[in-house]
Amino acid sequence: MSRGQRARLLVGTGLTVAAVLALSTPALAQVPDPAPDASLPGGALITQVLGWLKYAAIAAAVAGLLIGGVATGVGHFGSNYSASSAGRKWVLGGIGAAMIAGLAHTIAITVYNAT
Repeated sequence: MSRGQRARLLVGTGLTVAAVLALSTPALAQVPDPAPDASLPGGALITQVLGWLKYAAIAAAVAGLLIGGVATGVGHFGSNYSASSAGRKWVLGGIGAAMIAGLAHTIAITVYNAT
């Protein structure tokens, strides 16, 4: 490392430390008071994201059921038994995904209450 690079590194490190120390005053490091109802800050966003994930899981399960049904029908009527077998696997996967998505709330509450 050349002398100029060391000097730049030293100056950059010094400026970074100075900035951190200047910005870590008690006025800037205060933690906001919790909500009066003791709700989680950002809880509404978390609830909204979980709702989107639940909707996406149900949509994926329905898509799996539809794809499996079409593949099973095409395989059966086209005498392609491997396609029919794959379609049945898609249908079973869609059913399983729908059951897990539907029971996700119950599973989460049970695990939370068990701990």
